[in-house]
Amino acid sequence: MRGNRLWAGVHCPALALDAIEQVVADDGPAAVHEQLLGQARIVQANHPALEQGVRPGQRLAAALAILPCLHSHARNQRAERQLLEQVALVGYDFSHQVALAPPDGIVLEVAGSRRLRGGISALLETLTEQLHHRGIAVRLGLAPVPAAARLLSRLGRRAPTLAELHRQLAGLSIDRLALEPKLADLLSGCGVKTVAELMKLPTAERARRFGPSLNRHLEQIHGCLETPLAHWMPAQRFSLRLELPTASDEVSALVFVFRRILGRLGDWLRIRDQALTGLNVSLEREDGGSPLSFRVSLARPGFDGERLLELIGLKLEQIHLPAAVDAIAVKADSTDQHRPPQADLFSAHNRADAWPALLDRLGARLGEDGLAGLATRSDHRPERSWSWVSPGDSSACQEQRPRPTWLLPEPRPCKPEQIRLEEGPERIETGWWDGQDCRRDYWIARDRQQRRLWVFREYKPRTGWFVHGIFD
Repeated sequence: MRGNRLWAGVHCPALALDAIEQVVADDGPAAVHEQLLGQARIVQANHPALEQGVRPGQRLAAALAILPCLHSHARNQRAERQLLEQVALVGYDFSHQVALAPPDGIVLEVAGSRRLRGGISALLETLTEQLHHRGIAVRLGLAPVPAAARLLSRLGRRAPTLAELHRQLAGLSIDRLALEPKLADLLSGCGVKTVAELMKLPTAERARRFGPSLNRHLEQIHGCLETPLAHWMPAQRFSLRLELPTASDEVSALVFVFRRILGRLGDWLRIRDQALTGLNVSLEREDGGSPLSFRVSLARPGFDGERLLELIGLKLEQIHLPAAVDAIAVKADSTDQHRPPQADLFSAHNRADAWPALLDRLGARLGEDGLAGLATRSDHRPERSWSWVSPGDSSACQEQRPRPTWLLPEPRPCKPEQIRLEEGPERIETGWWDGQDCRRDYWIARDRQQRRLWVFREYKPRTGWFVHGIFD
């Protein structure tokens, strides 16, 4: 033992089923199966299926004979790994020391966060609630060493001190140690039933009869040997690909999957303290054809799950799906310049969100090129001192000298006797490096209708007087 560390173990007893239910909206009897010894057998089943007699280890054919309406999906271990990383991401909000404990758990050090979270009990309760809210069933364990925390999480037990841990371990039956089946059978055949009986055997005798791995495991769970851990950290960039158990071309089914993706994205943004700027989406087709891709851009960096889901729905309505979709891949563009929205002082409501929300909806309906804003460019030539940009990217004008609010598309010739010069001149002579050089003297003038105009006398490339803009 080192220091006053305390480890929480998080065990996901229904990880295979939860991974499937993340992308399937089905409240009826459901199960997950995999091929074992050439036969499809049930791995996990939900509560409605268990009530009807479906059991883990049962042949799929037998389960369907009992319950013809059973929806059983092939096990997806890649999806399980992704969901386990989602558990780690949620745990990372409670501790910076998180490690995966494959195939169905994680461990995290919680002693350093107990005061921040109102104590260990409140911390574990909040962690459980957050995972349940994300559709992930968990059991939690607590121990002074990570190997024991992982073991106790499978049993739902807590041992906050080393003495309490040793007491609980002594009373455990051998089958609760989650040993390899061959080793468990060997111990049972030798008449060893509990951990206490196993620990009475000499260390050398245990190593000779059962192999060195058993002694190493016992020393780790008792805290006599440090548990090797590979600390987990959230990815630098968000990228997620979810496979659908059953290909679909229904917008409602795809929106359900996107809701899950956005939930994971929201967790990642919060943990990384970043703001979303856009999503790149790829819909992979069942027939192997070219994926259908689109982008969702935001007028202002931030994250609003419901608004994003609305924008994605608008995009999906405009897309013709030539084939069913069997996988969805999403990559997020984000920025670490995250500034939370300011709330109104008296009502506590954010009133600055309506304009970006309107821009996002218009952009989703009209496309990326349907909206544009204006930004200044570093060029003294008025016709080249601006450019079209995406809405929200406009920059403030740094020019302090008077400029008209309306610039004519092309300078319009005028006669000197038709105007009265008031302010000027301002010499603009530039552009020699790009072949578009000019030399002009600009004035503020008034015409006979008393309108304030921006006029210039050009010496190069033309000569004469021209109106270039109108002030008001």
